[in-house]
Amino acid sequence: MKAGLRLGLVVEHRAVVKPWMKPHLEGLVRHPLYSTWAMVYHMEVTARKLLAPYLEPHEEAVGAQVLVKHLRPAAVGSAIHLVGTVVRIKGPSVYTRLEVFTKSRKIGEGSHQQVVMTRDRFARLIQEARGRGATN
Repeated sequence: MKAGLRLGLVVEHRAVVKPWMKPHLEGLVRHPLYSTWAMVYHMEVTARKLLAPYLEPHEEAVGAQVLVKHLRPAAVGSAIHLVGTVVRIKGPSVYTRLEVFTKSRKIGEGSHQQVVMTRDRFARLIQEARGRGATN
């Protein structure tokens, strides 16, 4: 990794809740609110925005763990604001604390772990996954 990634580094991400971000759940639930899976998506985007500037050209990172608390609903059309903070760096792992807000309140919080590896190793992992998928 490039120099500069450090504890306390903060990044923000903004989005608007779109209709495609509603929960669908195989037709079991359909309501006009921000889904937990979309919140996880935005948390991963925010965490990657923290790490991406520090990856070397030969490196890639993969998500290894996401912990999420979806605290309050947000309607389609709501503006959301995420704040990510680097809270731990241990070997190849980078841990991020994440908070999600609407204009008036916190609606989610959690953490995310990314593991940095070489692009060669990542390519081997993709090949392994494709090989297993073809036989199942």
